[in-house]
Amino acid sequence: MAGKFVRVSKFRHVFGTPYKKESCYDNIRITKSPWESNMCAVNGKFLAVVLESQGGGAFLVVPLSKVGRFDLNIPKVAGHKNLVMDIAWNPFDDNEIASCSEDCTIKIWTIPDEGLNDTLVDCKRELVGHSRKCGHILWHPCATNILASNGFDNKIIIWNTASGEQLFTIDGFHEDTIYSMCWSYDGGVIATTCKDKKLRLFDVRAGELLGEGECHQGTKPSRVIFCGSTNKLFTTGFSRQSDRQYALWDPSDLSKPLTIENVDTSSGVQFPFYDEGTKMVYLAGKGDTVIRYFEIVDEAPYVFFLSMYQGNGPQRGVGIMPKKEMRFMECEVMRFFRLQVKGIVEPLSMTVPRKSDMFQDDIYPPCESGIPALTGEEWASGISRPPRLLMFTGEGAKDIPVGQEPPYTSLSSGKKGSGGSKPALKAAAPSTGALNKQSSSSSNDGGALDEARRTIKELTAENDRLREENDRLQQKVQELEESASYRKF
Repeated sequence: MAGKFVRVSKFRHVFGTPYKKESCYDNIRITKSPWESNMCAVNGKFLAVVLESQGGGAFLVVPLSKVGRFDLNIPKVAGHKNLVMDIAWNPFDDNEIASCSEDCTIKIWTIPDEGLNDTLVDCKRELVGHSRKCGHILWHPCATNILASNGFDNKIIIWNTASGEQLFTIDGFHEDTIYSMCWSYDGGVIATTCKDKKLRLFDVRAGELLGEGECHQGTKPSRVIFCGSTNKLFTTGFSRQSDRQYALWDPSDLSKPLTIENVDTSSGVQFPFYDEGTKMVYLAGKGDTVIRYFEIVDEAPYVFFLSMYQGNGPQRGVGIMPKKEMRFMECEVMRFFRLQVKGIVEPLSMTVPRKSDMFQDDIYPPCESGIPALTGEEWASGISRPPRLLMFTGEGAKDIPVGQEPPYTSLSSGKKGSGGSKPALKAAAPSTGALNKQSSSSSNDGGALDEARRTIKELTAENDRLREENDRLQQKVQELEESASYRKF
């Protein structure tokens, strides 16, 4: 009989190593909020953790070097009037962090290099625009001072944090609570999952809903991330029977996923994290003791399970270190910060095993450099650029010049909507909706695009049919060979 073949992957044996207790962050009153956000943010300088607090909202910010057991009265950031729901570091400024709260506000804070000496209550800027509590915030991956926020008013607002101005608003499309959102690789498109069980894509500046489709059909929260420059979408959620699932989507056709698989029957929401360099997705479930990891490829079945890390205790949230801060000479490809129920933040290093002590360039393609590719004003005017990249070698790191980045396909048209500098996306009747305010030429382009999509779907279906026929024939040949072998004896 034919032997069992194991798929070859350089990341098949990635393993996790937790830091020793003396290198962890202990005695932290980690929030017990049921809201589904990471509750933790990390960069090359600081660790930030949302805290359990009364009479207002607070979060802890400490230098990464300050490990060990903390005093409960340690200085913190405590300027919100209600519970903090999400925090995020500015990817281009290690001293700037944003927070959002149940008090409906977003605040921008500046942290000194040495950390906090006293509790910080005065923010750099306050952003007010949501009418109900604000659930998530997300910095733009390429442009300076651009921040996206969503709230329980079912709106997404794009802010200029330098001026406090609302640049764009997505309002009227989501019928219920927005569970998650994510920027595309170049920040031209936003993807969302919603309590109405739909996955949506928006070109914010053009004022267009690019597509929507039925996502996971369970009643519990779902999450979405972009898979870097591949533009594919990875979602996690639940089935009708409450099985945990993941799915991979082609953004050009959200009518059905490329693949969808059940994971297990646990109840915690799975938080996905994508690594552009290794094309790996990590799933860290809330309340889980494990972190699973998968590899994304361009051909069916698209997602391959690699392995999983088994931890000591359940996690309330997870933060990740930016890729440029990895220990490259130790073959580290990801570093998590697990918020444990017992009040410990445990760093976890994911490593590719290699025998050589030399720099392994095959597992370190260019990564995001932390340098903005364009200004917020340029992005708001319709310009799109991919992230600035950093190339690592055994001798150090160097920036890749603008224009020499690897090729990619932008999902955004780069156009601005008819509403001027503040177009608002509204769900309207087809005869009057913003999505149908197009010229005849753009209609023709849309028809050609639809025809191309139909052709692609037909070719894909034919390819699937041929693959099934090939599998059937191989099975028949195998049965004939076994029969011939039996008769011989």
